[in-house]
Amino acid sequence: MDLRCGDLIRWVFDYNIYAAYDDGVVGYDPTYRHGIVVEISNVDPTTAAVFCFDCPDGNWRILNLIIDEIEVLSRGYDE
Repeated sequence: MDLRCGDLIRWVFDYNIYAAYDDGVVGYDPTYRHGIVVEISNVDPTTAAVFCFDCPDGNWRILNLIIDEIEVLSRGYDE
């Protein structure tokens, strides 16, 4: 997935239910956070600075495309 500045995204913040199996733990019923991509790293293009709309402990987040479960809800502008 490629992110662009201005993209409206959501990412999994936490899960409301966890199930433990012999081979690991799986999360169900995700809780999402929403934000706008403000900047993509020039050094690591899988890292982005995001302005979060519904984060109770501050508005800025650094997200990673490989680690965080990110979904693009709406595309931003083209430069």
